Amino acid sequence: MNYFKKGKGFTLIEVVIALAIFGMLIGGLLGFLPWGVEGVGKVKDRSTAHGMVDAIQLELERLGFSLVEAGTKRLSGLYNATDEPEDLLGTIYELALVANKVGGKVSFEGVYEREQTRAGSSGKLVQTRTRGGNVASLANDVGGIVEFDRYQDLPVSLIGLEQDFEPKAMNRWISQNDRYFLIICRQFAKFPGSTTDPPSRHYHHPSNGFLALQVEVQWPYKVPGSSSEGDFIEVEERFRSKFEFPLAISR
Repeated sequence: MNYFKKGKGFTLIEVVIALAIFGMLIGGLLGFLPWGVEGVGKVKDRSTAHGMVDAIQLELERLGFSLVEAGTKRLSGLYNATDEPEDLLGTIYELALVANKVGGKVSFEGVYEREQTRAGSSGKLVQTRTRGGNVASLANDVGGIVEFDRYQDLPVSLIGLEQDFEPKAMNRWISQNDRYFLIICRQFAKFPGSTTDPPSRHYHHPSNGFLALQVEVQWPYKVPGSSSEGDFIEVEERFRSKFEFPLAISR
């Protein structure tokens, strides 16, 4: 009796075709790998941004109510005994913080200026950034001058402190190419859409025991690289991801 039966196997052509199909499938899947890695990085950055809320709150509290109020000034007549505060038409301020990529350190960078106007028949408020950088001091209607460029004492601005660091300044320092997150803090407008609308319930009034802020986290702000300004490249705002949330500090 013949216990061995002659079986039919794969031909060489069939094996080659199968390997070719398998190779095309693997190649196609590997093509999606960079997208997957980039997607994981974006999710991680967004998770870090969401997790910095408490660190941002602590840095604003460290700076103090008067400095944050002056550095985010958006209304006129705050301390006028006879009139209500009104939306300021002209130069307004935005307070800028920065954080490293892991979100482990948040520090005060400086104050930005914007020009605020009302446009069109609706009277909607429009802001145009006039210049970035640090405002060394602000005369404000709280009375006196708020200093922003102190490194012998707190608070410390990171702008203009590239040399001759004091220990306190070093503790706050984040290198230019590690300033991955930009945190912009703004006061709320009183009538953002139109003066005929009801006033915003978040607008600042000196009788409040708190200052409500609109906080916007942007990333990537600066990345390592070579530019005319140094070993970092500032990413244009239109290419940054953003995350906004409201926040308040008390007097």
